[in-house]
Amino acid sequence: MKIAVIGAGASGIIAALKASENNHVILIDKNDKCGKKLLVTGNGRCNYWHDNISKDAYYTDDYDGLESILSYSEEVYDYLLSLGIYPRIKDGYYYPQSNSAYSIREIFACELKKRNIDFKYNFNVIKIEKEDYGFKIISDNETILCDKLIIATGSKAMPKSGSDGFGYEIAKKFNINVNKVLPSLVSLNTSENFLKDWSGIRTDAKVSLFINDKYVNSEIGEIQLTDNGVSGICVFNLSGKAIRSFEEGKNVFLSINFAPFIEDFYHFFEERSNIINNQNIKELCESLFNYKLSNIFFKKCNINPNAYWKSLTDKEKELFVKTITNFHIKIDGYGSFDKAQVCTGGISLKEIDENTMECKKVKGLYYIGETLDVDGICGGYNLAFAFISGYIAGKSV
Repeated sequence: MKIAVIGAGASGIIAALKASENNHVILIDKNDKCGKKLLVTGNGRCNYWHDNISKDAYYTDDYDGLESILSYSEEVYDYLLSLGIYPRIKDGYYYPQSNSAYSIREIFACELKKRNIDFKYNFNVIKIEKEDYGFKIISDNETILCDKLIIATGSKAMPKSGSDGFGYEIAKKFNINVNKVLPSLVSLNTSENFLKDWSGIRTDAKVSLFINDKYVNSEIGEIQLTDNGVSGICVFNLSGKAIRSFEEGKNVFLSINFAPFIEDFYHFFEERSNIINNQNIKELCESLFNYKLSNIFFKKCNINPNAYWKSLTDKEKELFVKTITNFHIKIDGYGSFDKAQVCTGGISLKEIDENTMECKKVKGLYYIGETLDVDGICGGYNLAFAFISGYIAGKSV
């Protein structure tokens, strides 16, 4: 059989490799080589897997279907090992031992060349038509015929890598449901008046997400404070839910605890003041927080930084502690697709047979990877899903 795979990213590569075991495969991509987006994942180190691949790390519109897909995770991990990808594991995160995304891309590129695969790089697909025998893939100057077609064109995240949402247009043509596509694993924006004052600060924090005043989830880690709002892995992990809710017109805000590893900050600061009784509040904060952040605390509380802790009223002390440990910012925007690592939304997983990745409405048409409405938190989950879904499709054809 002749199998065409459109998209030579993570999912498309695995699908092509697996499908080539029993078929003639044509791998199509608008870039000049495979795995372009892989090179920038994990800041160039390629965090490609995680110790605990479970549905709890993802958002989707079909968790039962997702669970069935993820049940292949052990088999797929063994397959990656068989290709020569040797892991360096840190805190459950899997990187190549070389600590370089280039290594994984090269393993894939070399393996693709050994298989029964034709390459069509710099190939811009403009139309796909369903025929009795299979599919017709049309570019400006060439038409490719195939028996089965696997779509691995990615989402709209990182459009410079070639992801432009083309797969969604194909789905709509065949009346396949596409849930609204939005950026995810991206920064969150606010219009607070102190942004220029805290821009450039990196600090550990606990970030909690609230939707319509209801607590949703929390993440702890380093955050980056920017002139637009907040960034960092723990913010990214909350961004998908925050953005979907914001687009639904809901009230979205973050509560930031800038002293996440101090259980009772009031008691801690009281004791600190007693032990170092010759320092004012500004001096007591000096080794705890970036000075620019401390100045924001003082301004928000309308407290004189040169005052001594014992001179403050109980109300002023409580306000100061609350500002540090429960710092509210209202979310009114988010980073663009070109800043997002992945997208939330996409082709409904309910449209896909989880045992084959074949569309239920269109026989012979398969969707995998980021085209689907499945997005994970940081930690290798999104690449893992790409590999797993690509493997299932390649195996099933």
